[in-house]
Amino acid sequence: MRSSFAADWAFGIVGAIEKIVRRAFPSEVRRWPILQAFNFETYSVGSEQFVMIIRDKLSGINAGPGIPQPFPYKDYPPLQVSEANTDQWLSYLVRKFELRCDDVAMILPIHDSGRSDVAADFDMFSSEERQLWNHQLNFAIERQMTGLKVSLQPAPSPSTYVTYNVSGTNARVNINSNDTSVNVVSEVTPELFQQMLTAIRAATKDDATRSRIERSVEEMRASYGTSQFLQCYTSFTSLLADHMQVLGPIVAPFLPALARLLV
Repeated sequence: MRSSFAADWAFGIVGAIEKIVRRAFPSEVRRWPILQAFNFETYSVGSEQFVMIIRDKLSGINAGPGIPQPFPYKDYPPLQVSEANTDQWLSYLVRKFELRCDDVAMILPIHDSGRSDVAADFDMFSSEERQLWNHQLNFAIERQMTGLKVSLQPAPSPSTYVTYNVSGTNARVNINSNDTSVNVVSEVTPELFQQMLTAIRAATKDDATRSRIERSVEEMRASYGTSQFLQCYTSFTSLLADHMQVLGPIVAPFLPALARLLV
């Protein structure tokens, strides 16, 4: 394993998060966790997996090891990481390393291209490994959104003799400006899935993409409250990752509320 493997992947993960944030939440880049400074820990688990822990810090030099260290615990979930137990692993890492919403945890396959190039390593991922990568990346962003309480809606300037009464989920008023805000839906109601469907239908003209996303949301709605919900949720986030540039800003307000349905 190359001597810079762990550092390459730490910066690669942060770079992937930054890319999504710049597309979906451009005005939040300067305060988004881990994009300013971070420390990282990397551990090998077995011979084929490694765990990356990235901890946000306010300032300073990014720091961490060059190669993974042995994993310090023995009570971890099954090592055959798959769609079925990825969330079990993520919950375990958050709890075991006492991570805040600002921090990031991932378990990834060890693929060493021999070059200091994460993209070359990623090219070696199987299709299933890429799906698990997308799911974990979205999990990290959703946690950070929850911690930030992301709302890009600017506070209105005081106006004399003018009163605005606004009510309802995602209601907004724009005075002499374009609407570039993103609201966060914090309530979990039976209407959550219908609100998502309405937003998605209004956001994309690509019939094939819209149909796939709508079907995934319908599957979550039908499975909520059953043992199948986690699988449907995982499939939805993986599908969303493939269309993050188009649908990210549209679906983002619903993700914190959606993630709370997993609890």
